[in-house]
Amino acid sequence: MEYDGGACDGWLRVNDVFSIGYYRQEDLAFLGRAVSDWTSFDRYFCAILGPTFPNRIYQHAGQTDRIANTPQLSQLPTIWDRLAARGLDGRYYFTDVPFLGLWGRTYLPIGRPIDAFFVDCAAGTLPQVAFVDGSFLQELTGTGADDHPHSDVRAGEAMMNRIYAAVTRSPAWSRTVLVINFDEWGGFFDHVAPPVAPIPPADLAAGNADGRLGFRTPTLLISPFARRGQTSHVVYDHTSVLRMIEWRWGLDALTVRDATANNLADELDFTQRDPTPGPVYTTPHVIGKFCPISPTDIVTAAAPNLGGRAYWMRLRHVARQHGWRV
Repeated sequence: MEYDGGACDGWLRVNDVFSIGYYRQEDLAFLGRAVSDWTSFDRYFCAILGPTFPNRIYQHAGQTDRIANTPQLSQLPTIWDRLAARGLDGRYYFTDVPFLGLWGRTYLPIGRPIDAFFVDCAAGTLPQVAFVDGSFLQELTGTGADDHPHSDVRAGEAMMNRIYAAVTRSPAWSRTVLVINFDEWGGFFDHVAPPVAPIPPADLAAGNADGRLGFRTPTLLISPFARRGQTSHVVYDHTSVLRMIEWRWGLDALTVRDATANNLADELDFTQRDPTPGPVYTTPHVIGKFCPISPTDIVTAAAPNLGGRAYWMRLRHVARQHGWRV
């Protein structure tokens, strides 16, 4: 199972005095503590040196058919197709906007509201593979539960902790792997240069012939089989999660990227298992202060390039057109 915590992708209005700021470990009530208790990574990169949509498409498809946050429908095959072909149960939980709506009606049958995720966790009825997305529309106002600019990072910490608590207290915990990652990041001052990887066909068609991974992103591996308190130095990226799923269920790779990516399961120790739920973290409940929406964030028919965060509004419109209840 994977939870994508969103990303602080370096998008700023004009000039932000916090553009190269950072949080101390004690400032982060969840990540600041969980990183010391579970398996973390210092060589986990996002899949492409690009923005949100291409990296999120990579999470599902192992390649991307675009290099910008554009709303046209995707025809790329995904991990959900591989699971369905084998008769395995996959489920996508979303909060306000379903990213899988970018595939039109294709994955409507596996879509669930996020409240269903917490119900399934409590009942021990999670599917073989689950993906959980937080809210997106609040990025426009600064009231979202994520780490984007204008939001209160403590709200993002609380959201991740809620996911973590539901999984680790679930009756299915003893056989579960939880990956917490971020789609991409604003690491423009990172001293670690992204490595290169094979280029899938869709990337080439979309104009991505560079081959570089994106910046490093925070990632946690949480499981009874996870090595506690360890930091891995192996190179991983979003397709490593696909590789783990494919390895676990004997599925064919989607592209050359997930076929050659390092398998995230290599960080698990199946000879030992700690069935205890794991540490309990306390995070404050906060709601970020409302930030007025800029005119560049308003979606209109005459705004095909979608300024600001308006691409989430456009995606919601596309999802609605194809039957998603949003």
